[in-house]
Amino acid sequence: MKKVCYTVILQSQLGPRGGELLLQADSQTVSGELCLLGRRNRFSGSVLQSGKYLISGNLRVRADLEPYDAIFTVRQGRLAGGLVTRHGCWDLTGFEVPGVQSGAASGS
Repeated sequence: MKKVCYTVILQSQLGPRGGELLLQADSQTVSGELCLLGRRNRFSGSVLQSGKYLISGNLRVRADLEPYDAIFTVRQGRLAGGLVTRHGCWDLTGFEVPGVQSGAASGS
């Protein structure tokens, strides 16, 4: 299982929000966490093709949950895509964090 961490910026209706996207992927499925505003938000989804992902989850915003679907592409360490919520579509961009990846699940 491939594990990669990205530093991301979400362009929300309230302005840019920085965070991290922790991605775990095999050949068909993907899961992980989108960390924004000091909160960890789990997601799951599928690999559409090499480097292209479709995920779904909920963002914790104050005392509410904001459901979303997202589609993004990863090429040469750069992440680009968008989140679709009931409040609109928000751009998501980011860069791979060096040294936080592995090509296989480890037992540690």
